[in-house]
Amino acid sequence: MKIAGLVGITDEELIVRAMRDAQSLLAEHIERGPYDAEQAITELLEVIDRPDIVAATSRLCSEFGLRPSRSR
Repeated sequence: MKIAGLVGITDEELIVRAMRDAQSLLAEHIERGPYDAEQAITELLEVIDRPDIVAATSRLCSEFGLRPSRSR
């Protein structure tokens, strides 16, 4: 399987990488202070709303019988 330029990465690995990236972005936001919350949200969306992450999440939800969260 080839996802995001990486060969052989599983959905689980892809989601864990995205979570680590998101955690890093949040840590940076906390260090900078609360003044740029909109920028932090934009950066988080760039990580967690990528098509490969959304597809991997959907596949894992289906595989484990989980319901994906509703779009708001």
